[in-house]
Amino acid sequence: MVPLQTKTAFSLLQSPMMPAQLVKSAKAKGYTAVAITDNNVLYGMDNFYRAAKAADIKPILGLTATLHGLVTSQPYPIVFLVENQTGYHHLLAISSYIQTHDTTSFADIAQFLSGLYVILPAVGELSVVLGAEPERALTMIQTLITASTADHVFLGVTPTMRPELLTAMKQLADTTGARLLAMAEVTYADASDQFAAQVIQKLGQGEVITNVGQAQREPATAYLPTVSEWQESFETAGLAEAVANTDWIAEHSDFELVKSAVTLPAFTTPNGETSAEYLRTLAQTGLKNRLHGLDVDASVYRQRLDEELAVIIDLGFADYFLIVWDVINFAHKQAIRTGPGRGSAAGSLVAYTLWITDVDPIAYDLLFERFLNPERAQMPDIDIDIPDNRREEVLAYLHEKYGHERVAQIITFSTMAQRAVIRDVARVFGLNPSQIDTLSKAMPRDAADLTAAYEQSQPFRNALIDVPVDGELLYETARKLEGLPRNSSLHAAGVVLSADPLVDTMPVQLGEDGRLVTQLPKGPVEALGLLKMDFLALSNLNILDIALREIQKQEDSANFNIATIDLNDDATLRLFRHGMTNGVFQFESAGMKNILRQLQPDRFEDIVAANALFRPGPMQNIPHFVARKHGQEAQDVPDQSMADILAPTYGIIVYQEQVMRVAEQFAGFSLGGADLLRRAMSKKDGAKIAAMKTDFVNGAVAKGHDSQVAEQVFGYIETFAQYGFNRSHAVAYSKLAFQLAYIKAHYPAAFYKAVLNDAIADKKKVSTYIAEAKASGVTLLGPSINHSWQGYSMNKAGALQMGLASISGMRRDFRESILRERQENGAFKDLGNLIGRLESKYRKAEQLEPLVYAGALDEFGYNRASILASLRGFIDAVGLAGESMSLFASLTPKVREVDELPSAEKLGYEREYLGVYLSGHPIEPYLNAIPENKRLDIASLAVGMNQATIIVYVENVKKIRTKKGDQMAFVDGMDLTGSISITLFPQLFMRSAALLEPEKVLVVTGKVEQQRGRDDIQIVANTVMDAGEAIKRFSGANSQGQPETLTSRATGRWYLKITAAAEAAGALDALNVVIQSHHGQNPVLAVYEATGKKLALGQQNWLTDGDDTLNALQQILGANNVVFQLD
Repeated sequence: MVPLQTKTAFSLLQSPMMPAQLVKSAKAKGYTAVAITDNNVLYGMDNFYRAAKAADIKPILGLTATLHGLVTSQPYPIVFLVENQTGYHHLLAISSYIQTHDTTSFADIAQFLSGLYVILPAVGELSVVLGAEPERALTMIQTLITASTADHVFLGVTPTMRPELLTAMKQLADTTGARLLAMAEVTYADASDQFAAQVIQKLGQGEVITNVGQAQREPATAYLPTVSEWQESFETAGLAEAVANTDWIAEHSDFELVKSAVTLPAFTTPNGETSAEYLRTLAQTGLKNRLHGLDVDASVYRQRLDEELAVIIDLGFADYFLIVWDVINFAHKQAIRTGPGRGSAAGSLVAYTLWITDVDPIAYDLLFERFLNPERAQMPDIDIDIPDNRREEVLAYLHEKYGHERVAQIITFSTMAQRAVIRDVARVFGLNPSQIDTLSKAMPRDAADLTAAYEQSQPFRNALIDVPVDGELLYETARKLEGLPRNSSLHAAGVVLSADPLVDTMPVQLGEDGRLVTQLPKGPVEALGLLKMDFLALSNLNILDIALREIQKQEDSANFNIATIDLNDDATLRLFRHGMTNGVFQFESAGMKNILRQLQPDRFEDIVAANALFRPGPMQNIPHFVARKHGQEAQDVPDQSMADILAPTYGIIVYQEQVMRVAEQFAGFSLGGADLLRRAMSKKDGAKIAAMKTDFVNGAVAKGHDSQVAEQVFGYIETFAQYGFNRSHAVAYSKLAFQLAYIKAHYPAAFYKAVLNDAIADKKKVSTYIAEAKASGVTLLGPSINHSWQGYSMNKAGALQMGLASISGMRRDFRESILRERQENGAFKDLGNLIGRLESKYRKAEQLEPLVYAGALDEFGYNRASILASLRGFIDAVGLAGESMSLFASLTPKVREVDELPSAEKLGYEREYLGVYLSGHPIEPYLNAIPENKRLDIASLAVGMNQATIIVYVENVKKIRTKKGDQMAFVDGMDLTGSISITLFPQLFMRSAALLEPEKVLVVTGKVEQQRGRDDIQIVANTVMDAGEAIKRFSGANSQGQPETLTSRATGRWYLKITAAAEAAGALDALNVVIQSHHGQNPVLAVYEATGKKLALGQQNWLTDGDDTLNALQQILGANNVVFQLD
């Protein structure tokens, strides 16, 4: 007995059973073969096939196709099972046809029946027709046999069929020669999964289970019984022959899901040259262009180019490189900016000469063998970054050049993650949106899965108890569904290309844009041997483009070339040192900024290293890297022959390429062999590592090294290789980051125009960027009815003008109508002229009010309250004039002048409609009263600051209770530079609760920490004061009449001796980092040992007291050179 009709989770939202679970269950229950027959799609075929092979159970690939009936117009299922390799390809064709057409009839796919078994399932068109119109049933079977053959057509039967229907089936089989087949659909593995199956099916149907208890008690009818149970039930019903036929099909089904030979489209060369000849010509010409005007040894480049070309051509990849070059060439001709490189491809000189990448691999010691290893032949992988607003043009070009049927984007599946699955199951259980939100919000953010969330979080367990349904059942059901595919979507970058129609190799379907999409995700696509290219949409390239276009409009910068900037430019590096990297690709996170402030990079190589290190795994080396850069830790290496290789990273292996270089130079490995060693180490492949260790030690000894030292070196590189990062990728992406930072440092207005337009819908980012722009001297103008466009723009004076799209509550079509009217008929002269020229559908107060509140009509010469008071009168006058502008001119009322809105209300509306305070800020009155050395801006906060004082405007207060029942609070606060979350634990909350109200201005002091499970920072407060009271204390207006600091009084002063050795080792840079992270109220006196000079540091450099500060200073200056003297 073999299960031949099974539905898995890849019949989306119809089954809770993954293909691997089906295989595991079948194996455990005694089956030697099993089929998969998902509805219309083959999404799970690779997963199923590999799981079956691993379990030593025979996989039978099939499909349940929904086709318009053979004799009726209604759609019904027909099951197809693969007999042989021909049938396998025909099954791909059938699924692809169904998924690329609106409707499919049997006649449409009849041409694909060779090599397939055709089965009419027990529940379907045949069972409907047979009882009422037996002659039509006979016609159905004869149609199938005509299209296939009698021994390939089967009639599905079950033990629970009505006796008269079963008798009719047997008679029909006898008459036609078709055979009966034991068929009962399996949708879940075990009877205990019945309820989970109901829930996922209701989810797919958008329905609610009205009686959960009753649904849970319903009998399980679609689970997989043991082989003996199932066989007995069929034989008891007199269907032993039908059971034997399942075994017959399993015995005769024979196919392989094999990796096909890569079939690249042949590149058409312009003059009939071979691909190899044309590639060589392009590369050599490109090299001349790249080296023009450079003071380098051209022979080194020519030799490297020849070596790479030889490998590429020998491996048969000339066409591949030409295809990629052609796409890049098209993009550049269309002024589509591509990234400097991505992944290991930046290590190829051929790619550099073809302008596929823009990083010189020789200048940066990048290795070709990391990209394409001649000792490990496999497809090269060149990924290309494209501006997010231009990717569609590149895809259209590929389709046009290579043909619709040969190009497809790659599918991916969104899965039911822990928070989403809880919400989905709660919805099916009938919970209302508010109850669902409460349950979802009770889940911890950083739990690995639902089980961990349940075990870690008492609030989540309590929320499950509080729901008005069986919370335990809800949780257990969600746990069964967690991780299942919920819907399909497109891979962010992947595109496959083939010389032959893709359907010959894999199943496809139509995407929303009418183009093909693979039915298999990235992994199986690559396993099948197809050429995959990644075209990643990268908004940062669009940002760079916008900024460069703006720069080149300026007369003194018309010839500015971002490709020739100095990558060690100090003004740019200063931004990195200060962590001022908002808007800079890959350097925006709070954690990265903190590292930059510690590292104090003074060269491009430090930026590359920071990019490589700030990742899980390598991150553990950051403290050592920082300490070694600042001379606080010795740069020890196991052998001095490694010193030059590791010098750029202070003796620490940061890059995979360093592992390869050590293997090459220390142990005599070829770079190809070194790459194999690197791969084995990074994958922790014990067997390969052990074998290669012997080669390494023997090679090192042959080069004159001691065997014990060789063992130490091997252990050293093995430790670091697990975390080493691809240097080619780090250099390429750091170059893009540096280019953006360079523009930020030298052309801030152009930079902020670009990033503000990119983030225009993200009010938090917009607020941060605007604050930064103002701080950097950029003039910001509010939205204007006559000068604004959709997005941010720059005027001739270099000021930034907010766009109409910045105004919340304005419909896009209304904005477009205003701009169109202005372009066609000139500026709006006054309020009456504006309202009179608007389309009638926009002539409404609620449409115009956002413009007023945002200040876009200020230029008409009246305050906002007066314009608001006059709107309806002007609108009514236009209505009375009946669209006649001349009559309207005579009826136009005057603006009713009234007092302006109160300042707080006016600012509040600006915040509501623009996301920022434009004409002022609630904290501004307090800023001048509290000196800068007594406070910090939110934007300047860094993790590790122990006593940071900020002035904040309270936006929101969330009060909760701890496990002990004590109240605490989370406060969302903002200043001119950004927003931050402030945590008040119970003790401080008790003292400060009265102050915690929205729209209050507070002075908060506390420790800056990373938010748990998030990239943002927070302040854990230890002091909270009303800003007005803080000013009184500071100015000495308290009851004692004595001046007081905003937090605590100074308790003493610091005395620091800076020795000559410490100064030479970079102690001053390190001291600046400590001052940033331990800013406080205690004066600092520094004594320079070499000169005897004493220097009292300014208040902005004073330090907090305590052991943390003492330890940090002693690490830099030495234990005997730091003294804290109490007052």
